[in-house]
Amino acid sequence: MKYYPIFLNLKERTVLLVGAGEISLQKIRGLRECEARVHVVAPEALPEIQQLAQSGTIEWNQRDYRTDDLAGKNLVIAATDDKDLQKRIASEARERGLWVNIVDVPPLCDFIAPALVSQGDIQIAISTGGAAPALAKFIRKKLEPIIGPEYGQLVQMVQGLRPDILKLPKARRLSLWDCIVSQQFLDQIRTAGVQQAETQLKEWIYGKHPF
Repeated sequence: MKYYPIFLNLKERTVLLVGAGEISLQKIRGLRECEARVHVVAPEALPEIQQLAQSGTIEWNQRDYRTDDLAGKNLVIAATDDKDLQKRIASEARERGLWVNIVDVPPLCDFIAPALVSQGDIQIAISTGGAAPALAKFIRKKLEPIIGPEYGQLVQMVQGLRPDILKLPKARRLSLWDCIVSQQFLDQIRTAGVQQAETQLKEWIYGKHPF
């Protein structure tokens, strides 16, 4: 089956996470990076998850899953090995029109989580449709040395200047993008630093003869 790739805006959205082991901890980290509200339900939890709950970073109910846990949620993730519970959560979530992911059980999932290569706001998602997650992780490791910090720094640099770039005449704007999105400029960010590269970028944008 072919999955439709998508990036979700989960800021201030509430995600129900059933389970509080190592996999859940990884999920929490990613969800919190997206500024989601995380509600964990599990009888036991890793010390790190307990600390997050104690600090108010997440909500943790120390008990078994209940159907009413789905109320007010936008997304559901279950990280449990209990097959009967997996099926129950998937069924009850769908009955309420909620998207659900049962970790490592693609047939019960409405969406699956890809392997990610991340640098700042750059995210490269790798998926095998749930057939070979180990291969997705292998590809991720191949890409990570290629996509260095300078890629994320470039995105951050351009983000604030984009409105002024869009005001440029089309021909000049296209030439500018050729200069920005180039190995030469990425190398400059990496070797000379962000501040010097940003100075160069502003000269290109605001100078009379930038190219």
